[in-house]
Amino acid sequence: MAALIAGDVGGTKVLLRAFDSESNEVLAQKRYLSADYTSLSVLVSAFIEEFSITQVKAACFGLPGPVQGRRAHLTNLPWLVDADFLVEHCQIEHVEILNDFAAAAYGIDELVEEDLLCLQAGEYQSEGNRLVIGAGSGLGVAPVKNCGGVFVPQASEGGHMDFAPLTEDQIELAAWMHKKWTHVSYERILSGEGIETLYFFFNAKSHGHNRVNISGAADVHRMALAGDEIAIKTLDMFVEVYGAFIGNMALIWGAKAGVYIAGGIAPKILQWMQKPEFLEAAKAKGRMRPWVESMPIYLITNEQLGLLGAVDRAKTLYRTLSLE
Repeated sequence: MAALIAGDVGGTKVLLRAFDSESNEVLAQKRYLSADYTSLSVLVSAFIEEFSITQVKAACFGLPGPVQGRRAHLTNLPWLVDADFLVEHCQIEHVEILNDFAAAAYGIDELVEEDLLCLQAGEYQSEGNRLVIGAGSGLGVAPVKNCGGVFVPQASEGGHMDFAPLTEDQIELAAWMHKKWTHVSYERILSGEGIETLYFFFNAKSHGHNRVNISGAADVHRMALAGDEIAIKTLDMFVEVYGAFIGNMALIWGAKAGVYIAGGIAPKILQWMQKPEFLEAAKAKGRMRPWVESMPIYLITNEQLGLLGAVDRAKTLYRTLSLE
């Protein structure tokens, strides 16, 4: 029995799946903490050994960072991933590596209706392009070109574009952040660490009114649900900046076949993502407002999108090799 492996690699967690090359039966699936491993090859080897997986014919891994040829330096992990080294070290016949949001884009067609929450119906055009954006450990962006009905993702590092503040609070935030970083990107705000940064900013503005220690974005969300004023301001600004960024990307790409919001944060803060301020920020593009309003916007609630895309690519790689 030949096996295939797919992986969604994140700055915080890595999700791996092994499955049968013919029946697609899942042989093993497990989530690992990225920080517990020194490299992807060590992690994959441990996965293969733990579940006694043999005859691995092909594997695909979505990686958080730019992929150059068959190598990638990851953005939020101190890992260098080399596809050829994975072949040799993990005894996998063929390995493909690609940007994590390119992998996520391949997963769109694997979703079911229940995985999508429509935030804006727009005017869907099947011949249009797609756009996949998502905040999690980082901020991923994948423009997806419609090539005669076949959707082809384009790798991007759009999350590292310069943050463009729009309100007085955002201008003050940008100045405050520049004291720490010479380059303030959207990812510095639209990520798990970004939510913490926003919280610290608003807490500093209130002269340290809240003296609680937070250990992540989940703490801020929990406090906001409990009525904490600073945490509420934090998530309010987060979705406003998120909306503005998504609107900017929509202007560039013209995603008439849908803007898809992925990443681990959005499904966890649905109450804020569904606030009118989010969509208003996305659409507030002056004369181009009708253009953004014409694009369907969906929030993906299935947090295994990246894995689904890597599964699809691993199957495609195996089929291609079988024909050679």
